[in-house]
Amino acid sequence: MTDAELHPYVGKPVRITLADGRLLAGTLHADHDHGHGHGHTHYAVVSDPIKSGDRPVTEVIHGANIVTQVEDASNDPAAVE
Repeated sequence: MTDAELHPYVGKPVRITLADGRLLAGTLHADHDHGHGHGHTHYAVVSDPIKSGDRPVTEVIHGANIVTQVEDASNDPAAVE
């Protein structure tokens, strides 16, 4: 995918499929500093903690090109941060 395709989902609950087949669910965040000078935007999917009281789980995505599919997950309480 491209940054332009992912941008509408920033700040929203999503389900994302990565090129290696992994599925992530949570709120999509973007670092609009364009990857700190190395050519791509960093994204993060932030999910609820696995164990109550722990910190939220964050998975960093290094560029939109490794995302193969993004879906709106606003109706999925498990994907809402």
